[in-house]
Amino acid sequence: MQPQQKEIQTEVLIIGAGPAGLAAAIYTARANRKTLVLKGKAKSSLELAHAVENYPGVESMSGPELLAKFEKQAEGFGATIMQGDVIEYGLGYDPKMVTTRGEIIISDVVIVATGRGGHKTQIENEDRFIGSGVSYCAVCDGAFYKGKKVVVYGNDHEAVEDALMLKQLGCDVTLVSYCKKVKCPESLREAARERGITILHNTRIKSIIGETRVEQIVIESEEGGDFLQTDAVFIIQHVPAGKLLERAGVNLNQRDCVIVNREQETNLEGVYAAGDLTCGGMQVATAVGEGVMAALQALKRLRAKEGK
Repeated sequence: MQPQQKEIQTEVLIIGAGPAGLAAAIYTARANRKTLVLKGKAKSSLELAHAVENYPGVESMSGPELLAKFEKQAEGFGATIMQGDVIEYGLGYDPKMVTTRGEIIISDVVIVATGRGGHKTQIENEDRFIGSGVSYCAVCDGAFYKGKKVVVYGNDHEAVEDALMLKQLGCDVTLVSYCKKVKCPESLREAARERGITILHNTRIKSIIGETRVEQIVIESEEGGDFLQTDAVFIIQHVPAGKLLERAGVNLNQRDCVIVNREQETNLEGVYAAGDLTCGGMQVATAVGEGVMAALQALKRLRAKEGK
């Protein structure tokens, strides 16, 4: 039986837990607005910084320490920070609807602050086949491939769980892991083996091939390259935010940067973007500033909707 996604309702949904997203959360939560922050798998650029010495008021501090302070302050004002990557945006509605692998989130306004790190696709032709055999959510799309060959590409417990679910749905499942050993409990690996799921270790998907839909993939391992027939590829390791936003109607420029005005508004009402995703100053201070501006505009829109 296909698992159900949990429905969550909030006033402000902030996608990304870097300096831009957390700055926005501090302002909206402090204004007593129900605020949910989605923290994805990809690390914030700030989290990777060895030392920050040019942020006003901070003489020197590691990136993770500064980010932890942002998180603590946002949560102190009542913001909820939840793990999750967005796999589908429904931004042309009012309220907005955003889907993760486990939740459907309904929100009055959305602030996108995912940064740039997790936006680049890693497989040739991946972008071309999104929605035509390339998926980032087995829960959402698995039922379409009952009785067909599918590939799950990932290296953690989530990938194995998705492979098991697809097998239960009646799919012929191959799990492709780019490491020598899948990072999950042994019980999950054993369950996959018992159910006849083929696991290819230390293997990467180089390319996706097909006419109008996915037909096969090119894989590469220590033994060399090979072709693998499949009807779908479920990619669990990353989600290309820029392309998904574009599919949802958000305008991007030629560098896949979200286009915003001075108020951090995108071309969609009630949808704002801030931080590195807009290709602004690419600094902590500018990300914080953009996050604050996006929050102020989001609060303004909420008040207008209430007639205040």
